[in-house]
Amino acid sequence: MHDETTREDLKKMSRITGKTCVCFNLRKASRLLSLVYDQALKPTGIKATQFSLMMAVAGNRGIPIGKLARPLGMDRSTLSRNAKILENKGLLEIEEGEDRREQIFNLTEEGISLLQEAIPMWEGVQLELAEKMGNERLTVLLNDLQDLGRETKL
Repeated sequence: MHDETTREDLKKMSRITGKTCVCFNLRKASRLLSLVYDQALKPTGIKATQFSLMMAVAGNRGIPIGKLARPLGMDRSTLSRNAKILENKGLLEIEEGEDRREQIFNLTEEGISLLQEAIPMWEGVQLELAEKMGNERLTVLLNDLQDLGRETKL
């Protein structure tokens, strides 16, 4: 049985962590922003996470899964599952590499066409965020997030 003092302490601690926890606040912002991007990309039938993966593949033609996972901050199995969804939609080709365990990713023609359709939608969200936050603040945020990504090696 927990007494009322313990419950009050937890309530206070909950408020403090809600305000100060980097993980909580970053994940909350990420979820909310993902909803905005997902809504903008809805006409294409892909989500923001799929758009990001496709853009990474577009910028790294014929890239093996291991080299793509690191810069995306994903483990290989999660990346492979997400890529399989895009493959099933006909947007991505997954080929076997020299080593049979290696997967090589390339966009299909349909994937390239879909990205060309999605990019203006993505740009609209980017522009809206820049207008709301201001370019300077947005640049600082992006630089901080990129630094955090480089510095976080767990």
